[in-house]
Amino acid sequence: MEQNNGERREVLRRGAAEPSPALVLLSLFALVLMGSGVGAGLAMTLIPLLGGDVAVLSGGLTADAPAAARWAMRLALGINHALTFVVAGFLTVWVYYRNPTGNSDWRDYLGARQAPDWRSLGLGIALILCSIPLVLFLYTLNKALPIPDYLRTMESQTNEAIKGLLIMDTPWELIANLTIIALLPAIGEEIVFRGVLQRQMQRVIFPAWLAILVSAAIFSAIHLQFEGFLSRWLLGMLLGWLYWKTGNFWVPVAAHFFNNALQVIGQYLYKNKISTIDLEQDVQIPWYAALLSLALVGWIIYKTHISNQNNRSADQN
Repeated sequence: MEQNNGERREVLRRGAAEPSPALVLLSLFALVLMGSGVGAGLAMTLIPLLGGDVAVLSGGLTADAPAAARWAMRLALGINHALTFVVAGFLTVWVYYRNPTGNSDWRDYLGARQAPDWRSLGLGIALILCSIPLVLFLYTLNKALPIPDYLRTMESQTNEAIKGLLIMDTPWELIANLTIIALLPAIGEEIVFRGVLQRQMQRVIFPAWLAILVSAAIFSAIHLQFEGFLSRWLLGMLLGWLYWKTGNFWVPVAAHFFNNALQVIGQYLYKNKISTIDLEQDVQIPWYAALLSLALVGWIIYKTHISNQNNRSADQN
């Protein structure tokens, strides 16, 4: 059975005193900035050497871009995300929680030592799946809110680049997109926003749900896609709740991967005429469908809560 947050803290206290939350978060911020800068420089160096055009990095990728431009963008995104989130997040955790001579290490801090049980994993993925109508409904509401023109322009450029990136003519492009758009963000963003930001906020913000709300808001804002702020905020809250309740890092990672992979695979099937559902088109969700989605989300949250309580009781007995 996975340890909950309180149990993980107790294990960590037996090994060594925890560092200051402010110090951990400042270190994370510095490493994220450093990783972003190094990643951008590395991408701008490698792309020309591989025959690509660095113009794609400044909004030059469009839906009708050639395959070479798509691969250049994938390379840049992969390098940037790996250094900005995966490496920066892992280094932060490793530096402050490696504790090689104590009774715990960084895996215990993250809750990443054990694989999740199948019930927790299934409920986590079901939570994300059932939230999709509610997420789409919030996206529609968000688009109706007043947003400055410069943000709408930036959002339009980002959306155009995403459309170009999701053009996949071969299975290799599908595999690349699953790696860059689904796998890397699932690991990197969960380390940064749940494993470090949320965990450290939970040490200083009470109750825990407030840390989940704040870290999820930062998670949404960092994407700089404000027409989808509310829907991504909800996603961040659900992932944060899964991490807090199950105490296992791999549960939100799997749910995050499922959410992103579903979009990538859906577009691949549509572009190759295997499916008739175009996920790039705005889908109008009626209020009653969003209400049903909310009810299902609440039910799964309840079942996950009960399941983890029963598992902890069984472990104690």
